[in-house]
Amino acid sequence: METPTFSKPKLCRRSVPAHKAELVLLDSSHFIRGYDFFIVLVSFEWSPNQLSADENDSLLENGVVGSAYGSTASSKPYNQDSESTGWLNYFIGFGTLFPYIWPSNSKKQQVVLILCLVLLICQRVVNILVPYQLGVVVGNLGNGRVPFKEISLYCLYRGLQGQQGVIGSVRSILWIPIGQSLYQRLTSAAFEHVLLLSFDFHLSKRIGEVMSALSKGGSLNTFLDGFAFQLFPMVLDLGVAAVYLFFNFDAFYSIIVIAVMWSYIYVTIYMARYRGYARREMAKRDREMDAAKTDAIIAYETVHHNCAVPSEIAKFRFLVSKFQKAEFSVLLSLHGLNAIQNFIFIVGVILVAMLSAYQISQGQHQIPDFVTLITYFAQLQAPLAFFGSFYNQAQNNLVEAERMLELFKQKPDIVDSPNSKSLTSCKGRICFKNVTFAYNSRKPAIKDVSFTVEPGTTTAIVGESGSGKSTILKLLFRFYDIGSGSITIDDSDLRSLKLQSVREHIGVVPQDTVLFNETLLYNVLYGRQNATETELFEACHAASIHQKIVGFPDGYNTAVGERGLKLSGGEKQRVAIARAILKKPQIMLLDEATSSLDSHTERQIQEALEQVTKNRTTITIAHRLSTITEADQILVLHEGRIVERGRHVDLLKLGGRYRTMWEKQTIAGKEKFNSVG
Repeated sequence: METPTFSKPKLCRRSVPAHKAELVLLDSSHFIRGYDFFIVLVSFEWSPNQLSADENDSLLENGVVGSAYGSTASSKPYNQDSESTGWLNYFIGFGTLFPYIWPSNSKKQQVVLILCLVLLICQRVVNILVPYQLGVVVGNLGNGRVPFKEISLYCLYRGLQGQQGVIGSVRSILWIPIGQSLYQRLTSAAFEHVLLLSFDFHLSKRIGEVMSALSKGGSLNTFLDGFAFQLFPMVLDLGVAAVYLFFNFDAFYSIIVIAVMWSYIYVTIYMARYRGYARREMAKRDREMDAAKTDAIIAYETVHHNCAVPSEIAKFRFLVSKFQKAEFSVLLSLHGLNAIQNFIFIVGVILVAMLSAYQISQGQHQIPDFVTLITYFAQLQAPLAFFGSFYNQAQNNLVEAERMLELFKQKPDIVDSPNSKSLTSCKGRICFKNVTFAYNSRKPAIKDVSFTVEPGTTTAIVGESGSGKSTILKLLFRFYDIGSGSITIDDSDLRSLKLQSVREHIGVVPQDTVLFNETLLYNVLYGRQNATETELFEACHAASIHQKIVGFPDGYNTAVGERGLKLSGGEKQRVAIARAILKKPQIMLLDEATSSLDSHTERQIQEALEQVTKNRTTITIAHRLSTITEADQILVLHEGRIVERGRHVDLLKLGGRYRTMWEKQTIAGKEKFNSVG
C-alpha cells in the first residue's frame, strides 16, 4: 500500500501516438506485449510536469518579479520548459550531480556497488524458488513421510528472501558506506558551492530555502536506493513472473499478472496526477507555516518590542488550520487510492484461485500447483504496493533534489580568469582609475571615480548615505566587478589576480559585525586560525577587548550566542577589530569601525588603530569626521562622484561640502555637551 507523503508532485501525462500504447492480447503468444506496455505506460504517464505558479518560482528569488541576481534574469529551471519533457531529458538535467554519484575515487566502493547488484539478481532467483519449493513440500506431504529435505530447502530459501532476509540484509549493510559517501560528496560540494557564490547571490537569497536545499543531499540518495533496489527489482519480478507462469503453467496466468500489474500501476499514476493539486496546496501551506515561524523567531526582539506575541500566535494557528485543511484532502485521497489498489489485487487473487481450482478439478494441474500459484501471486503484492509509495516518494525526492540542483545551477559572477596570477606579496598601492559601477543596471552607484592610495598611507572616504562609500570597499574586495575603468593593486589589475590571494592581504572591519555562535576564542582566531596565543593576546590588547574578555567567568571560552547577541555592540565591534588585526593584512578596510562605540572607547580604539594601521595601507569610511583628521587623504563623495579631496585642514579652508559636514557635527556635539551640562 502507498504510505503518506506530503510533498508536491511534479508529474503530468504526455501525449503518445496510439500505436505506441497498444496492448495486444489476442492469444497467449502475445502476452509479452503487455509487459512492453508497462514500459510505455510509465514513459508517458510518469513524466515531469509543469509546476503551478508558486512552484515555478526559483528558491533564490524574493517573491517579486525579477531575478535573485537583480537585473540578470535567473535561468529557467532545467525541467520547466513551455512543454513537458520526458524522463530522459529530465534526468539529463541532473547531469550536474552525476559526478558526485559514482564513487570514482574509491575502487573498493565500486567493487561493493557491483556486489550489491549481484546480490540483487540473487534475490530475484530466490523469489522464484520460494513458491516453487513450497509446492514441492505440499506435494510430498502425502507420501507417508516427513519431507525433511524439502522443508529444509524451503526454510533456507525463506531465510534468504526479502529485504529482511540474509541476502537483503547483507546488501543493505554493504550499501551503507556507499550511501554515506554519496551524501558526503553531494552535501559537501553543495556547501562549498554556496560559499563560493557571489556576494549578490547572498544578498538576494531566501536563507530558509537555501538552507533547506543544502540539506537535501539525502533525497537523491534515497531516490537512487529506491530506484536501484526497489523499483528496478519490482520490474524484474513482474517480468520474471509473467515469463515463469507462461512457461510453467498457462498463458492465462501471465495475462492475469499483466492485467493486475497494468491496472494497479495505471490507477496509481492516474489518481496521483489528480491528487497533485491537493499536494501542491499542502506544500504551499507548509512553506507558509515555516516562513511564519522563521520570521517570528528571527525577529524575536521586534515581536516583543511591539507586544505582538498574541498576534503572531494567532497568525500561526490560522496557517496551521489552512495546512490541515489541505492535508485532509491529501490523506482522504491517499486512503481512497489504497482501497482501490487493494481491490484490484484481490480481484487478481480471486481470478488466479478460481482458474487454478478449475484446472485442478479438470485434472490439468495438481494441488501443489495451486499452492505455488497463490504463494507466488501473493509475493507480487509487495513490489506492486511498493510502487504506489515509491511513485510518490520519488516525486518528493526528486523535487527536493531539484532544490539542491538549483544551487549547483547558480554560477558565481566573480571568478578567476584563466590567466590570473597570485598576489604573492603586497606593498599596498591602490589605484582607482575612472571607475564606474552600477547595481542591477540602475543608476550608477559611483561614476568616474579616480584616486590613488600610496603604500602605508590612510585614505578616508566621507559623504552622505548612498553616496557610494561602501561600494568602493566592496569593489576593492572584489565582491563585484566594475562596469568600466580599472582598479589596480601594486600596478596589477584586480581582475588579473587570483581572488583568494588578493583577499588574503586585505583585512576588513565591517559596520555590522557578524559573530559565530561559538566562543570568543573561536571568533577572534577566525582571522588567522594558526595564530599563536601571544599574537592572539596582542591583537585583543590592540582592540581594547582583552581586559574585558579575561573579566568574563569563562574568559576566552565565553560563548557569544546567536549572531553575538550576548555581547554589546561595542564589544562585537572590538572583536571584529581584533580579528582583522590578527590577520596581519597589508591593506585595512574600515567601514565605520568605531560607529558602535562610546566616545571613551572610540578614543581608545582610534589610538590602537593608529598603531595598527601604521605602515599599512588603510581606507576608512567615516561618519564621525573627528576620527579622520589625521588621514593622509580625504575623499568627499556626493551622488557617486568625488567632489572634494585633500587633507583635513585643506578641506576646511576650501569651504565646501566637507566644511559644512564638519560644522554640523561640531555644532551638534556642542549642543549635546551643553544639554548634558
